[in-house]
Order: sequence, then C-alpha cells, then structure tokens
Amino acid sequence: MKIHEYRLVLPCTPEEYHLAQLYMVAKASREETGKDNAQEGIEVLKNEPYETNKFGMPPGQYTEKVFYLGTKIPSYIAALLPESFLTLYEYSWNAFPKCMTVYENKYLGERFYMSVETMHLPDRGGTENANNLGKEDLAKLNVETIDVSDSCDVKMEKGYDPARFKSEKTGRGPFVPGYYKTADPVMTCYKVVRLKFKVPMMQSSIEKWGQSSGMRSPFISFHRKLICWMDEWAGWSIEDIRKYEAETATIVREKLAQGGAGTGAARKSTSRVSSKSSSKSSSKSASKSSSKSKTSSTSKVAVAQNTS
Repeated sequence: MKIHEYRLVLPCTPEEYHLAQLYMVAKASREETGKDNAQEGIEVLKNEPYETNKFGMPPGQYTEKVFYLGTKIPSYIAALLPESFLTLYEYSWNAFPKCMTVYENKYLGERFYMSVETMHLPDRGGTENANNLGKEDLAKLNVETIDVSDSCDVKMEKGYDPARFKSEKTGRGPFVPGYYKTADPVMTCYKVVRLKFKVPMMQSSIEKWGQSSGMRSPFISFHRKLICWMDEWAGWSIEDIRKYEAETATIVREKLAQGGAGTGAARKSTSRVSSKSSSKSSSKSASKSSSKSKTSSTSKVAVAQNTS
C-alpha cells in the first residue's frame, strides 16, 4: 500500500475553506458530469447528518456518491478491465476540520482500498503528523508540500491560474508562486491518501497512477479553481450551500438519466461501508436537518476529487 501526504497551502481561513470546498464539489459535479461522455459523472446517493462513525470522529455530515469513471481511466488500463470496474463508490464523513473519505469498487472487493484522511489547519504547511498517524503509517509516508500557483507538473488550465487572479470581493491576489509564505489569511489541507490495488501484474502501475494522476493532479486542479472562483463562494452561508447541493443533485441526476447511467445501476449494489455508517446515524438528527441538508437518498452525483 502506498501512503502519501499532500499539503495544499491556500489563501483563505479554514472556515472559508469549509464552505468553499462544499461549493466546489457541487459545482464540479455540474461541470464534470457528461462532459466527455454522456454516461460519465458523479451521483449523490446520500447527504445527511451523522452522529457517530467507526473512525471515532465527532458528529458531522455524511455523503455517499457513485463515480461513473468512463474515459477517466487510461485506455490501456480500461481495455484490461470489465465495465463494472469503472464504477467507484465514495463514502465521506465531514466533521470539519477533520474529514475522512473511503472508496470502494464492487468488482475488486477487498483487493482495492483507497482513503483520503484530511485535517485543515490555519498554518503554512509546517505541522508534522497533522492527522495523528501511527508509527507503521509514518514509516511508509511520503510528504509533499504543494504551492498550487506553481507548475507542479500539472497543466495550468486557461482561466485558472492563481498568479493571474485577483478577487474583487476580498481584494486578495494575485497569488504568485511562493505567495503562501506571507499570505494572510492562510491555511493548509493535510491530505493523507492510502491506496492499495492487489491485482497481479497491475498493482505497482495502478498504485503509482492512482496517487499521481488519480489524486495529486486533481487535488491541484481542484484547488486552483477554488482560488479562482473565490468571488463565487465568498460570503456564502451553510444554508446557501445546502440549497445549491440539492439543486445540483437534481441537475446531475437528469444528465445521467439522459445518458443512460445512474440510478438503476447504483440501486443494485449495497455498500459494506455505508451500511455500517447508516446503522449508527441518528435518525432524529437526520429528520430535523432533512429540509436543509438532505439532497435525495435515491439520487446520485459526481465530482472532481473529491476531495474532502
């Protein structure tokens, strides 16, 4: 299993980032679903409060999603795999500033494991072991501090260069390479990614691709957009976010239905991780919050990385 920690330093407060990230996930879902393939995207199955989980986290928000990967997998790899491999399930617990996301593939079962454990802190990326990893994980850990305004060996998409962006609402920017050393406000996302792919002859190449192209590159692209969309999310409240999420779930569901993907396929599978979580969730808390924070337990969504 490969374990990497990506430290993404950003020009905002943790409180701002919490709302910005939720906005970004919803917006990315709208933009990514069906962009390259009508049957490709991310569906949101659940978005509801939880009280406890197996990771010992405090109460927060639980989301369950299905990723229809389509063309996102390299063709030389996709050619070797059955179609069911191209569907990925995501289970996420958001108790900001701590978040935990687990991924599952029904075809691979126990041969595949991927998780993203994140801590958000108001610093410049200098905190060691922010996620309180054990000795065994620390011994395997590779750490990288990422300045998203730099090249990072990831193509800078047109219109999403932090070094060319200045926020009209906040007055922040432009964010040239090295900005995080003096930026105020500033915060860091400490993302620990664990990836296991135990398939003969493919393990090494898939784990390497998964960390670099599957996680690192999308993390960088996602957070460049988060910065450059600052004027869109600045000033939003959690109520604004929940309304936007609900609208997004409907839009994505319609896109996937038009392409023949989504609801039917996802309903056929049951989740090991989800069932454990739902049995512990508080129905009382969920019912009180459903009008504000529940998107549709029967719908599904898709997004760039997720990247909680």
